[in-house]
Amino acid sequence: MSRIVGYTRILVDDDTSAETATLHGAGAIMVFTDTSTDWPTSTPELDACLATLSEGDTLLVTSAARLAPSATRFTRTLAGMSARGIRFRSLAERSLSTDDGPREPAEVFGALEALRVELARVRGRRRLSTDGAESRPRGRPSVVTPERLAIAVELRRHGRSLAHIAGVLGVSTSAVQRALAPIDVDRI
Repeated sequence: MSRIVGYTRILVDDDTSAETATLHGAGAIMVFTDTSTDWPTSTPELDACLATLSEGDTLLVTSAARLAPSATRFTRTLAGMSARGIRFRSLAERSLSTDDGPREPAEVFGALEALRVELARVRGRRRLSTDGAESRPRGRPSVVTPERLAIAVELRRHGRSLAHIAGVLGVSTSAVQRALAPIDVDRI
């Protein structure tokens, strides 16, 4: 007898209880949940889930992005499942599901591209949450170093224009303006 087994994992500091409820509501008799933040290196529940499945069973996910960290890994996982006679169903990406019969190639490739984009978003959100946790500055470093800023403040105190200061420092006028904006040069 075929079974529907669910799988989900934490993407970025999210709660999987809603995912689990959705999977049970869609017919999953059991749901495996990876809660490790070391994903994609540590997926013990996915490994256990795949070991539990047998020929004729269906793996159910709310989104294909919950199954693999890349489109390549996703297709490898699906190929391994298909070789064992296991079907796949994604509630969000019906075009990637294997339990409804054949699909048009353009439909599948479009869904894989959408998956690739979603996984890039997930990686970006993970990076941002990691950057915030470690208090690393985001974006490009400023061209106005603390040494250059001290020079700019001194020149501005002597009444030099922003263009003159930019020329002396070898940076753009807007860079000098941004660096001096939070500083009240007259009070220093």
